[in-house]
Amino acid sequence: MRASGILLPVFSLPGKYGVGCFSKEACGFIDKLQAAGQKYWQILPLGHAGGWYSPYQPLSCFAVDPLYIDLEDLKKKGLLKQSDLDELCSFVEVISETRVPHRQLIPEKMALLKKAFAVSSKADHIPGFQRFRRKNRDWLSDYALFVSLSEHFGSADWSKWPRSFKRREPAVLNQYMKEHKKEISFFEWLQFTAHEQWHSIRKYAHEHGIDIIGDIPIYAAYESADCWADPQLFKLTPSLRPEAVSGCPPDAFSEKGQVWGNPLYKWRYHKQTGYSWWISRLAHNFSLYDVIRLDHFRGFESFFSIPAKDETAENGRWMRGPGMAFFDAVSKALPDSRFIAEDLGFITPAVNKLIQQTGLPGMKVLQFAFDGNPDNPYLPENYTENCVAYSGTHDNDTTAGWYGSLDRKTRKKVTAYLRSCSGSQPKSSVKAPEFGVRAAVRSLVAAVMISPANTCIIPLQDYLLYDSGARINTPGTTGDNWCWRMRGDAFDEDTISYILSLTKGTGRFNSVRPVTRA
Repeated sequence: MRASGILLPVFSLPGKYGVGCFSKEACGFIDKLQAAGQKYWQILPLGHAGGWYSPYQPLSCFAVDPLYIDLEDLKKKGLLKQSDLDELCSFVEVISETRVPHRQLIPEKMALLKKAFAVSSKADHIPGFQRFRRKNRDWLSDYALFVSLSEHFGSADWSKWPRSFKRREPAVLNQYMKEHKKEISFFEWLQFTAHEQWHSIRKYAHEHGIDIIGDIPIYAAYESADCWADPQLFKLTPSLRPEAVSGCPPDAFSEKGQVWGNPLYKWRYHKQTGYSWWISRLAHNFSLYDVIRLDHFRGFESFFSIPAKDETAENGRWMRGPGMAFFDAVSKALPDSRFIAEDLGFITPAVNKLIQQTGLPGMKVLQFAFDGNPDNPYLPENYTENCVAYSGTHDNDTTAGWYGSLDRKTRKKVTAYLRSCSGSQPKSSVKAPEFGVRAAVRSLVAAVMISPANTCIIPLQDYLLYDSGARINTPGTTGDNWCWRMRGDAFDEDTISYILSLTKGTGRFNSVRPVTRA
């Protein structure tokens, strides 16, 4: 069935408190998705962001970022006062309305969350809290202990902790947990609160006919509860440092390649356990999302291994991943699960074969289409039905920013393509005027929506015609990423009307009646 959706990270939602969260603004966004005839809301990973505030380097593969907790909900429960919220609101207004000020905001919001926890005073008796603890004990206690220790030692780099903590000596950890019971309980309560709030948002989405497309990074961070608590899952040295790390080889975009720095999986061990950790991870994420985008899908076929001591990827090499055995195990354990394969970048015949074997829809990104090759797989006329088409992703510039930065030769190719799509190609003797940015963005989005792809996802910035200032992430940089926010009045009635018209005109209108699901 043809359908469409909009990509917008939760942190990009509007609101008064510095970051988008599980709030009335999230419900308002869902209302607008329904009004615009959409079926999907695609978000980025909800994980507790670690280094450089990236959701793709989380402190846990299971935890939700407590930054998303809605403070107004805590006020309704009597855990915070209006004066607490007003103070944070005033603080945020001084800093920024359209960027998430992570460095300044996190300590301020955590202070309020600690205050709310203190007011609750008897967290063990909060309805549902003990049940949540029991249900999530496989990861929750290790995560809460890890975050507590990270604060205690001033770093999440557990290789720098005292040896007894690094190697998880039971007597030392038990003593620490006795001495810091309240603090550890606080981090568990944060997860209970975040999960409870998000489940309410997801239920609201379902009641309005909207499914959530989530996203999980293929790799875990070294500075994470997962790596510290279960080092046997990863290729580590006897001193518990990575043997090799993740990344990608040199290419046209990076002459020395990219070093991501994640520890690599010990896939042979995972296979021996029936991929139990992965299945638990996916099952947990399916309690948060309806569809999961598998980041860096090609890593399941083969992954790039870089010596841990190297600063560039030039000495890396490809190594065999788990392949179809992994997906067979997942399919058996989690039947009817819906995935999207993020198959972008350098894709070999072996990767294409694995995608075909799994039957998963891959991704097509229009910004990659204009190299002059009529067989380019990212040209809309070359899409198959079983794919998810995008004008751009969170790693791309906005379409307006991308188009505005094109060299003259490429812009001519885009102009010629758009004119051929519209049937307005001039005679060869007539010079074709270039499209203005607004017209080009609208035409490019329409080209994606018209395509044969069963599903199309458009970043909201492209509907709003925003330039590079609204870009989410620039790969390979650690600068001003993961912080763009939408103004509250940006997604207005005119924009909704335009999206609805385009959605109906391309046969993607969500006519399925909303249903209530768990």
